[in-house]
Amino acid sequence: MILFLYNLFIFLMIPILIIRILFRSFNDKDYRSNFLNRFGIYNTKTNKSVWFHAVSLGEVISSAKIVDEILENHDVVLSVSTPTGLREANKIFGSRLKVVYAPWDFILFTSGFFRSFNPKALILFETEIWPSMISIAHSKNIPIILSNARMSEKSYKNYKQFSLLSKKIISKISIIYTQSKSHTSRFEKLGALSERIKCVGSVKFDIDPNTEENSFKNTKPFILAASTHGGEDEIIIDAYKNIINDNPGIGLVIAPRHPERVFAIKKLLNKSDLNARILKEIPIDIANESIEIIQGTGMLRALYSKAQFAFIGGSLFQSNGGHNIIEPAFEGCPFIVGPHMHNFQDILKLFVDEDACLQIDKNLDVLSGFKDLLNNNSLRENMSSKAFEICLKNKGSTDKQCTGIIEMINKKEVIS
Repeated sequence: MILFLYNLFIFLMIPILIIRILFRSFNDKDYRSNFLNRFGIYNTKTNKSVWFHAVSLGEVISSAKIVDEILENHDVVLSVSTPTGLREANKIFGSRLKVVYAPWDFILFTSGFFRSFNPKALILFETEIWPSMISIAHSKNIPIILSNARMSEKSYKNYKQFSLLSKKIISKISIIYTQSKSHTSRFEKLGALSERIKCVGSVKFDIDPNTEENSFKNTKPFILAASTHGGEDEIIIDAYKNIINDNPGIGLVIAPRHPERVFAIKKLLNKSDLNARILKEIPIDIANESIEIIQGTGMLRALYSKAQFAFIGGSLFQSNGGHNIIEPAFEGCPFIVGPHMHNFQDILKLFVDEDACLQIDKNLDVLSGFKDLLNNNSLRENMSSKAFEICLKNKGSTDKQCTGIIEMINKKEVIS
């Protein structure tokens, strides 16, 4: 009954979901591409592939090594929910796998995916817990794996409000690989069986050396505002305007989380009488006291490797919950985050406890954070070295998860 009510709700939401996609497509036309995928309609069919779902850009990048391992012995269909995720997946994997948009989680749409691809395993990355998707897989006796699982306190409270549905669905998951003990505890409270949970850390620590660094020869100092969201750019710009008089020659690079926002950011800068240019690739050198706006993805690590320090976006407002802080740490880039990092709460604690980053309490502290890091070379050096050590100590989750995932898939095939 509870699953029926959930599907009824999704059915009633379909007009809103359609309008939302069409509205977003004004800024990014790829929202309209393969639109029928959202209804579970696909123009290709495969049989016995592994279904791997990574919702957006960050998840696609973070899960790439796991997907690579699975591809060595199995076909994979990778589903995403956003154009940035779709483009990045195609960029990373090319023709090695099929990339599609995931269907909306209405049971008839999700059934369409199963008819088209007949998956032999379902792997969901991080917090992608979709009732219809999981219920169909469970009914077909397909292994369901929650990889690199996280359950923030905020997400836990949301799921707790619908505990009847949450417990029913989470108990159907075959294995949950959690990032930390606190995530494990929250999954158990929501109904996950303790024997089906393994705490293995985060795959985000398993970063390969950056291959793009050699193509970026910048020697001029700049501040990087990475993965910013609407409302954060204004605060960053105001802070930058306040420091350039006392710090001549310092540049600013803004890389918004959603590349289609670059034009809105340029308008903000024009209103502040600041010159800026929009770039689709990293320049060889950053000009003195200039502002570059990056329209693209996959360039952050090269930028982190050269920046004086970085502000990590998505952290100033509660609605976003922060973005990946391991990449700047691995590249030796000191970084600042805002007060709202609930998506990375346990990972952030590792850095805060070792004074390996700077977390500000409120938006007005962005300026003071900029000043602290610009005027204190030893602070920057200590932060970056401590952060890098934390990254090294926490490697290994990918191997643990890949071993378990592949064993489960192979065991299921033998039984079948």
